[in-house]
Amino acid sequence: MKLIQARTRGIGEMTESQWFDLSPQLNLFHFPENNGHIYGENFLRILQTINPTYDIQTVKPFADFPKYIEQNGYPRHINPTKRTVALAVFAATPGLVRELASINPLLYETDRIEVGRRLDYSRWINFVELAASTRWSEIAGDLQILLDKVHQLAPNFTSPLTDIIANLKPATRIKNGLQDQLEHWLKNLPSQIQSEFDQLIETTTSAVMRADHFHTARHKVRARLPLFVLLGGSSSGAASLYNLMQIIADKTTPAGQQSNDGAQTFLDELNEQLATLQFQGKTLTIGRSSADVALTFAGEPVPISADGPQTLLNQLQAKACLAVALSRVVYRTEPILLLAGPERALPSAFHDELANFVTHMSSTCQCLYSFSEIDIFPEDIVGRRYSAADLSMS
Repeated sequence: MKLIQARTRGIGEMTESQWFDLSPQLNLFHFPENNGHIYGENFLRILQTINPTYDIQTVKPFADFPKYIEQNGYPRHINPTKRTVALAVFAATPGLVRELASINPLLYETDRIEVGRRLDYSRWINFVELAASTRWSEIAGDLQILLDKVHQLAPNFTSPLTDIIANLKPATRIKNGLQDQLEHWLKNLPSQIQSEFDQLIETTTSAVMRADHFHTARHKVRARLPLFVLLGGSSSGAASLYNLMQIIADKTTPAGQQSNDGAQTFLDELNEQLATLQFQGKTLTIGRSSADVALTFAGEPVPISADGPQTLLNQLQAKACLAVALSRVVYRTEPILLLAGPERALPSAFHDELANFVTHMSSTCQCLYSFSEIDIFPEDIVGRRYSAADLSMS
């Protein structure tokens, strides 16, 4: 899935934005030179919480946010269960739409999917312009047809439904206990009515069960959300080689428990993807020992700690390639790479190589790159450019 729009609603300086559109390739964000790298990193780490590489309840990326804001000269407590901090809108892929439509035909209409992360770390998912539950007014007529027929054939069977619907308003949503009651009534209709009105019963039941179906569909979307991988910067949410390799190790263990060949099959799939993501004409490879997994580059172990600018750049390239391979195999989608001013840690002699690598990666997956002092990309680069003023940061 591609990210087509986003917004941040953090608390504090330079963390709240208006909605902004995104290129499917490269997106550049220029922040003021005075502490701009901090603003850029905060901006990206908030976006990352949509689907981070870490356990959000462990890292707690909003822990440093204020608990109160000033309004009309008075402090006002922020309700973390109601404040959405990061919002993202994705374009649904045809493959995902087919998967969702198998749950409920209404989901064939899925076009955009909105995802939000609240201050209490809970996450919500909406299917834009698709109601997640049915109103009573939408099925009242069909249920009345069935109710009239039941009244003719089995009058005693009408009382449960008549009691249930007696006080329903047109706008009442069919969910929770009401949904269960209506489903039970529809499933237990007399056999003669079931055979005569099978199509009507099927469509009405589907409408009644929409809330449950959308709940299942949200789980499907969660499993298909692209990883938001933060590279560079000093945030605890920034991906390290150790972090990414640990994710792979964690994914390998249960796969290996399912079958003798499961873990190796998983690693083979990752290596197939890594083979398509060469940099410097060489390939990353993941191997497996009896106790762990290891990463090699052109046959040599990749160092976990940086030793000089070339190693630092190679590590960033390795992390980006690992993220792409992992997201393709596990989530069946491209990741979103968030690059928090990595040029700051490199001498200017390496900036062209970094820019070329990021541009190359953006042809495969979306890249969001923040910078402050130095713009390493040419003016005519394909993509979108934003300044802090463009985003109306407050």
